[in-house]
Amino acid sequence: MKRLFFLLTLLLCTAAGAQQRFSCQFTMVDKTTEKTVASGKGYVQDDCYRLETEWLQVWCNGKDRWIYSPKSDELVIEKNDVSFLKDISINKATGDKAVIDYENYTITLTDMKIQKEPWSGTFFIIDPELFGEDTIITDLR
Repeated sequence: MKRLFFLLTLLLCTAAGAQQRFSCQFTMVDKTTEKTVASGKGYVQDDCYRLETEWLQVWCNGKDRWIYSPKSDELVIEKNDVSFLKDISINKATGDKAVIDYENYTITLTDMKIQKEPWSGTFFIIDPELFGEDTIITDLR
């Protein structure tokens, strides 16, 4: 799951190079099996991003990121590291669509919409206090 998270982070940060503030839909397909391994909604604003899928929610303020798995009711907090992005490039980008190939995955961004007004900084942060007593919270910062 952590590898998929990094790949999803990749799609947003790579696309952010062209547009500094946007939302999009994304689909990530395994090239070997041709099966969709993740899909959802993404938001990018400068160094901040947010991902929403059925199995994972991610908030990043550029410095720290919060990864929440609803299935296991676990929140992991860690420093944001996107150093692996140096090897990435967008293969094809037209209008509101971009296709990114990385290792064994093809990530397609669709419905890319520029956000004219900035989101508030709190849109990219989650407060651990909002979770219940049963939520496992691991702070790795």
